[in-house]
Amino acid sequence: MLKFLKKAYPFNNDLKHNAKVVFFISVIVGGFLFFFEPFNFNEFSDNERIVIALVISVITFSVLSFNMIVLPSFIKSFMDTQRWNIFKEILWNIWLLISVAMGYFVYFRFNPIFEIAPNDAIKIILISIFAISILVILNQNRLMKLNINQALTLNQKLSSKLNTGHNNVFFESKYKKDSISLTVNSIRVIKSAGNYIEIYYFENGEMSKHFVRSTFVYAEKLLENFNFIFRCHRTYLVNTNFIKEAEGGPQGVKIQVQDLDFLVPVSQNYITKLQEII
Repeated sequence: MLKFLKKAYPFNNDLKHNAKVVFFISVIVGGFLFFFEPFNFNEFSDNERIVIALVISVITFSVLSFNMIVLPSFIKSFMDTQRWNIFKEILWNIWLLISVAMGYFVYFRFNPIFEIAPNDAIKIILISIFAISILVILNQNRLMKLNINQALTLNQKLSSKLNTGHNNVFFESKYKKDSISLTVNSIRVIKSAGNYIEIYYFENGEMSKHFVRSTFVYAEKLLENFNFIFRCHRTYLVNTNFIKEAEGGPQGVKIQVQDLDFLVPVSQNYITKLQEII
């Protein structure tokens, strides 16, 4: 369970898009209250119903705007998109739900024309869930579409890519016996593994993995003159000559590298640069 909660999860930090979504949700929630009358609106005049629906829309807009546009700048460490995972996404949506529900509750509690009954509290929570559900669906659809489009763009560029790299590079390990010399083009992926780097390379007709006690920064520096060796993630270097295809999904863009049996993640920060390189 803990492993599942720590899985990477896409976080939408597009402020312009979030502002549009917040406005859209506010209008939907206000319209929902006006037309479906969950709080016995039929007891009020049309003008009163319009005012109440508008106030609820303003509350929704204010609370979500603060959480999605203002608050992230104050809790940057928590909102780090590179470290966002399922657990944080759950906590974030629970917080959004609670804050929106509290906004509604305060309005209904202190508005003299309403008498809050226990079942009304349940209605407030359900309306809050309705608002947050719209938010989650819209953001997930947008991120899915964005990741798929980015993957398609990468695939189109991959079809016309041709690079070579027959130079040898020597990876010197702190344990001399682990040092290794490889042709650059034999390298498929280099992964950071704590105090080691994992080098995946294709040689003599088979895929191999070699551990070198060294830093990821050292490997990146060693290969900096080969523009087809690209850092696509904070823990991965990839040989773009051997990228077969890209896949876009809920957890972002991942690439399939020739001869490897696992997908390599691509951070959003590196998508544009990767498109330029390939």
